[in-house]
Amino acid sequence: MTTSISPNNPDPDFLAIKSLFESGIIKSMKLLEKQGPTKMAKALGLQYNSYLDKLNNPQKFTLSHIFKIADLCELNPDLIYQVIKKQNYKGTHS
Repeated sequence: MTTSISPNNPDPDFLAIKSLFESGIIKSMKLLEKQGPTKMAKALGLQYNSYLDKLNNPQKFTLSHIFKIADLCELNPDLIYQVIKKQNYKGTHS
C-alpha cells in the first residue's frame, strides 16, 4: 500500500521537521539526518547519499530543493534558508 502526501494528509516525518524548524531546534541541516531521510530524499528526487551530502554541505541545496522542503513540511522557506545561511557562514569562518 502506498501513502500519498497531501495537504489533507501531511506526513508525520515532515510535520516533525516543521516543528523542529519552527521551535528553533534546527541550527544545522545535518540534524535532519534522523528525520525520515529516505522519504525526504525521494520526495526531492534525490538519491539517499546525495541528500545526506547536501545536509552536510547545505550550500549545495538549490532554491528548488528549499521550496520543495518548505512545501512538504508546510514551512516558510525563509526558515530553511536562514539555517543554511548561518551554517554556511559558520563553516567559512571557523
